[in-house]
Parts: sequence; structure tokens; C-alpha cells
Amino acid sequence: MRISEIEIHEFDYEVARTGTVGGNWVYDPDSTLEPPGFVLTIRTADGTEGHYRGFAFTPPMIAQIEMVAEEHVVGRDPLERREIWQDCWRALRHTDHFGVGPIDVALWDLAGTHYGESVSTLLGGGRDSLPTYASTMFVDDNGGLDGPEAFADFAEACLDRGYEGFKFHGHPDVRPDVDVAICDALADRVGDRMDLMLDASSLYRTYADALEVGRALDALDFRWYEDPFHDGGVSERAVKKLVDELDTPMLGLEHVRTGPYGAANSLASETTDLVRASAHLDGGITGALKTAETAESFGVDVELLLGGPAHAHLMSALRNSSYFEHGLLNPESDWILNQGFEGDPEAVDDDGRMPVPDGPGLGVDVDWAFVERRCTGHRRIGT
Repeated sequence: MRISEIEIHEFDYEVARTGTVGGNWVYDPDSTLEPPGFVLTIRTADGTEGHYRGFAFTPPMIAQIEMVAEEHVVGRDPLERREIWQDCWRALRHTDHFGVGPIDVALWDLAGTHYGESVSTLLGGGRDSLPTYASTMFVDDNGGLDGPEAFADFAEACLDRGYEGFKFHGHPDVRPDVDVAICDALADRVGDRMDLMLDASSLYRTYADALEVGRALDALDFRWYEDPFHDGGVSERAVKKLVDELDTPMLGLEHVRTGPYGAANSLASETTDLVRASAHLDGGITGALKTAETAESFGVDVELLLGGPAHAHLMSALRNSSYFEHGLLNPESDWILNQGFEGDPEAVDDDGRMPVPDGPGLGVDVDWAFVERRCTGHRRIGT
């Protein structure tokens, strides 16, 4: 069995009542976004296919897929995923590896279709549903999630829905005082019934601000503190100083595209307590699995960045991962969770848990009518 063709369908989404501030997603009743997406199809000569639906960083992902497709993917045995992964990882070593994840996820989907088994089964996964936390859009100034009471109300609604945890993203205009006030309100309203997390998303520009917020989280018993520094967590000395100063576990490496190798370096230097990994951005299921197992060898947890069926399957097989991230959520708008798929594969069940799809491969179907209706480009690579 050989890969004969790679096909890329580009399209756009429609996200009503949503805007951005400094590139951060917020509720905005007067704005509709149309971000780009794509479906990558890897096809063999006998017609077996695997798919990946992309929803973030579409332009660089497509560009990098095209960089490696002919030389490192077309003509290969699609079941040799690790060999293909290694060749693509090296080939894209200068360009942050954005193209590796889509290729790898599509190959896992293809393998599951070939064997008639779910990706979870191929990974040895043993869970059919996952504990899930609600992950919100950023703080807005538009009447949505615009302050402590709004966040506390939404957290209580998420608790009633069954979510076991709640995470919010800070004010995009860099307002540590507002973020701390929201933390206080959340702890007061639901802190004894939900795990709480803050994702500063690399907003804080000074060490003093990051330390002030971190001390507030210590006092409120937050589960983790995520990526406070404006440099994206690259300055390991600064992060280590903060890790040493605070009791709240630091979740890092979301914005560092060095995969399992960089994670090992950061864990060895004790510059993070918990590790972020992403099948979308860090080399697919293969890359994220490598990172998770690296973290496990250090006795450390790994948390997967945002959702998607690939993460549901992967998390089903991980011992050291506590929550599926369901986001980005807002009571007044809908994000791009399910657009491009048939049905609603990313929706919590009656217990607030995320089901793991049980069909062959990723167990989800592309909504080709949606893709064709919103098509913005199409190309084929191979024979």
C-alpha cells in the first residue's frame, strides 16, 4: 500500500458575535469572523483515505505540507507513520514543524480505516469518555464575559452542565487587576466544586505582574497557572524563578515548538511543572504522544491544547493527562468546534464528559457539503 495523492480543500468558517483584540478571541456582538480552515486528505492507490480538519494556523500549515508532500510523503507506505514523522520533522526543522501535525493525524485516521479500528484502539486506549473542563474566550468589554460576575455566572452554568473544571483566558489589554478579580469571584462562587485554572496566554509584560497574579492563585488554590510571560515561555530562567516562587503548578511550553525534545530540556532544568502538548501544532498524535511519554518519565502531567477528535483518542490512552480542554466557550457565541464535521462530535455528554469517538480511524466524518459551500481553494499533490 502506497500513498498516491495528497489533497487539500481550503475553506472558511463563520463565527458570529466574535471579534479579536490583539489577536485574542473575544465576544463582540457587532463582529463576525471568517477565519480560514482546511481538510487534508491522504489517499492510497486503492482508495483508502485519512483526513485532518485544520482550524488554526492554516496558511503556515498548508505551506509546510506542500514543502514536504512530494519528497517525504507521496509514494510512502502510510502505515510507516513514525518513519514519515521523523523525515518530516527533520525537513521542517527551520520552520516550527506546523506541517507535521496534519500529516500525522491524517495517517493515523487512514490506519484506523485500514484496520477497521479506532485510533484509540490502535493506541491501546482504555477510556470511552474523558473528564472535561470548560475553556473560555478572553475577557471582553462588550457585555459578554466582561468581568468577575459574568465569569462566575458562566462557571456556575458550566458546573450545572457537568464540567469538572473551568479555565478562563485573561484580559487581552493586559489587566492583571481584572484577572485577579475574576479569580477571586470564581473561587468564591465555585472554587469548592470545580478545578479552576488561569491561562494568561503570554500576556503579562513584567515579572512583577506575573508574580502578583501567581500569588493570588496560590491563595485561591488554583489547579494551574498557564503561560504568564509575554515572551511565550522561552526565557527559561524567568519561568524557573517563578516556578520556584509559587506553589500553583506552572503549565508551560504551549508556545514553544520544540516537541518532545524541548519538553525534555525544560523538565530537566525544572522550568515547568506541567507540559502542554498539541497534536495540531507539535507533530500530530505521534509527536504529542512522544511528549506525553517524555513527561511521564519525569513524573509530570501533560495537558493537551484545545480539542478535536485526535486529542480525544490520544487522551484516552494517556495515564498522565487530567482533562480534555473544551473551548473556546462563551455564553453569547459559538466557536469553530464542530464546523467542518458531520454532526457535533465535540459536545459533552449528560455528565459533562467528552465522549471518545468509536468508529474506525478518528471516528468522525467530514461535512463535505459545508467544505464545498465555503470553499476558498483546492489543490492536489501526487498522481
